Amino acid sequence: MGKISGNDVASVDAFGDYAVTQVPKEQLKSPFGLFLVFTGVLVCIAVIWGGGSLGNSLSFKDMALAAVAGSLILGVIGFLTATIGGYTRASTYVILRHPFGRIGSMIAGAAVSGVACGIGWFFIQSWLFATVLQTIVTEIFGYVPFWAKAPVSAFWGALMMTISAAFGYKGIAFLSYLAVPLFLIALGGGSYAAISEAGGFAAALRAHPSGSMTLPAAITAVVGMYVAGATITSDISRYSERPTDGAWAWFWQVVLLQPILMLAGGTLTLLTPASDVAKAMAHLGIGLGALVLIVFGQWTTNDNNLYNGALAFANTFRARKTYVTIAMGFIGAILASLTAAGVFGPDPFISFLNQLGRFLPPIAGVLIADFYIYRPFFGGVKDPYQRYTFGPGTEYTKYNAAGLVAWAIAGWLSPHIGGITALNSILLGFGGYLVLSVAGDLLKVSTRFGRYIESADGF
Repeated sequence: MGKISGNDVASVDAFGDYAVTQVPKEQLKSPFGLFLVFTGVLVCIAVIWGGGSLGNSLSFKDMALAAVAGSLILGVIGFLTATIGGYTRASTYVILRHPFGRIGSMIAGAAVSGVACGIGWFFIQSWLFATVLQTIVTEIFGYVPFWAKAPVSAFWGALMMTISAAFGYKGIAFLSYLAVPLFLIALGGGSYAAISEAGGFAAALRAHPSGSMTLPAAITAVVGMYVAGATITSDISRYSERPTDGAWAWFWQVVLLQPILMLAGGTLTLLTPASDVAKAMAHLGIGLGALVLIVFGQWTTNDNNLYNGALAFANTFRARKTYVTIAMGFIGAILASLTAAGVFGPDPFISFLNQLGRFLPPIAGVLIADFYIYRPFFGGVKDPYQRYTFGPGTEYTKYNAAGLVAWAIAGWLSPHIGGITALNSILLGFGGYLVLSVAGDLLKVSTRFGRYIESADGF
């Protein structure tokens, strides 16, 4: 099982779901259980719709190349961050106390994951759920029942997702065990129907898309679509029985399943006249399958948005994670319903969240640089179990300027240098952190400011 990272005195889980404390041994999960939870996050409308957009612009062969290349990049990034969670048994935001400082981790986690995932993307995805649900129900019944009207379903859909998130890891794990098989069956059936209608697999290989996209641009889209998930894998991998169990669970689900999911979505739009996956399945006469995709796909992903956001805020405010989750979910439900009602459009929010999203990948770069390079080779801490310590009495700096500055510069500069923006930001965060940290040591200029002592409840 390995050593315990941190002090010998255990923290009290005062806020629930081990939000700011290490997961105890008796709560660790099997590799297969972790695989299913990660897969539950993956099987969402966004990934399928992303594959559908590739199908509008790429041949089947180029779709496959883009999906595999992008997924491999995500697999490696997530493997490295998930391994840190396996060694520390702590959430991403607690881990960030070391490379960013205690107050720095509050700022970075709350601003990027708390606001972006927990409120922003949660309500946007709830609005998307309602919009697509209304379209499919209309196709099936020929009219829109009250419960399926977008402003109504956005509200109850968001609350439904909040319930499973409020139960923490157990809630999202249970839902993943139930939903993933149904989702894969529905998507597989839709892809098979599309290929059959087109005249078989050979015909699918010869099909030409209606639009055009370069292969590098497609790889960029694949990486950008899920790099947030690759950055915060520790939120799930902290439950690993062995340090790399969660890392391998992440790697195989994204490398094996994401290309399949994206190709399935892309096949539906490549081989039918429809512009998106839901309409394509309705065109094929399997609208009920599309309904399964929408409900379970969005539920298993969006409750994770809320779960991760609540973990980030739990590292920032002294409040039980369940209460934080419910409050965020209710705010998200109102915003989603108002958006669906046309009170305000989603575009300004999506634009803002995309800009904010530039600042999430550099966190992975800083974290990887600190744990794998700086601590063992410049800090002299070879034992991976001891590179990050936690528990009552643990002393942190309040601000680690090397981490905060590298993070800010990488997020700002990454879109302006060409290539894959998300990958740029990770590499800039990685390099910037090492340069600033090592230069500070050599010049005897401290990059760490203030002193913060962890209390008995982990805060």
